[in-house]
Amino acid sequence: MVARWMGMDRWCNLTAIRTTKGLVVIDTEMSPRTVAPIKELFEHAFGRSNWVYVISTHGHDTHAGGTGLLKGATVVGHDNLPEDRRWIVRRQTDPGWRSRDLGRAEQYMQTLEAGLPQVAARSAAEARLVRAEHKFWELHGQDLREGYPVVKPSLTFSDRCTLDLGDLQVHLVFYGKGHSSSDTLIYVPQERLLVTGGAVPRAHFPEISERCALDDVRRSLAALNQFLALGVHLDHVVSGHGPPLVKQDLALLRDYYQKMLAGVGAAQRGHLALDQVQARLAADRFPALQEAPPGGTHERNVRNLWRLLQDKQ
Repeated sequence: MVARWMGMDRWCNLTAIRTTKGLVVIDTEMSPRTVAPIKELFEHAFGRSNWVYVISTHGHDTHAGGTGLLKGATVVGHDNLPEDRRWIVRRQTDPGWRSRDLGRAEQYMQTLEAGLPQVAARSAAEARLVRAEHKFWELHGQDLREGYPVVKPSLTFSDRCTLDLGDLQVHLVFYGKGHSSSDTLIYVPQERLLVTGGAVPRAHFPEISERCALDDVRRSLAALNQFLALGVHLDHVVSGHGPPLVKQDLALLRDYYQKMLAGVGAAQRGHLALDQVQARLAADRFPALQEAPPGGTHERNVRNLWRLLQDKQ
């Protein structure tokens, strides 16, 4: 089952799986109060509340902030997850940071309140989204003011990990550093399910960030090839944000990594300058992909891959 908060900007997918050994949830929203209604929804749908695993696809707050609510469950993530989530802890322990985030939340809620009458006059459905968005930030603000536990993972892995749930096996695959330092794909073959977190966006450029090593890029490419293999059946591909993906979305990213590695490598062998490579591999050469706001991802990808391949020479 996949669920999310309704709202103006609340499309963060949480996935729950029922197994003979108990319930598993993948990602936990921003804080305990914001994940609580989704947890209750899952429990009502499955008729159970015995949570055995909480899996974090990565350490960003919309994915790893609410783990403390699922007491007793084993928190699972990549070896880099504790470091990736350190800023969530800092937000609560640094008074200035917490005050800043609270101020932003309160200002946003005031903006929503001020605009609600006009929105309600235009559309009841839109007004419902605004109210849901306001409720989300009200709950998150309560958590920020009172503080909440950010539970460290008690089970981590470096490359791959398999959780045996009796009737199901849950396979965790490290995707490599890119969107974060702990990007993890979760594959449940019996359900033909792949959960990609923020690492595999829908029709957007993936991230080859400053934290990446060349091995990370190759690891991402290998992971995509693994799940694109003919023997791997995927009926459900759930990304961290937005509507469900399909297997072809994985192929678009696989092709992007392949073309980037080949193109930048060929340009360096041809002794082209970086600006020439930027022109040769301009974003419009990848018409199936686009920039996500605020943009600039592809240009950064070229620049970082140029550096990584140059360092290998």
